[in-house]
Amino acid sequence: MPWVIVIIVVSYFANKYGLPLLPISDWAGYLVCAFLVMAGMSLAALGVKAVSLKVLAGRDPYTLVTKGIYSYIRNPICLSCILLSLSVAMGFKSIIGLIAAILVLAIVYLRIALWEERELKRRFGQEYCDYKNKVGMYIPRLPRTANK
Repeated sequence: MPWVIVIIVVSYFANKYGLPLLPISDWAGYLVCAFLVMAGMSLAALGVKAVSLKVLAGRDPYTLVTKGIYSYIRNPICLSCILLSLSVAMGFKSIIGLIAAILVLAIVYLRIALWEERELKRRFGQEYCDYKNKVGMYIPRLPRTANK
């Protein structure tokens, strides 16, 4: 979660030097910020809860976790970091912080997710490909219905 710190610093200095703020009221910014924090922390907790300590510590690289929150999205912990970073920018009402969050997070977490997907495909083969086709990366997929 070091990116949250980067967004805090960028947002703070953007506000300190009078750069434009998001055109929302304080209470709306804080409400959105609180919602994003709760969603982010919940996703992080659910992501950690669904993984055994061996997998989390990297000592069990041959277990594909597909239960719990991982049955809905493939990267809940990365998504939690994204939501927490966006919450910081919203809390500061910083346009620059929001732009920085979107750029940094898109570059960093998309790269991480794509690298991880290549590694999981190499490690688990077709099992991972089937899982990937059913479960969205950051957004849950709607169930597909067969045409009758």
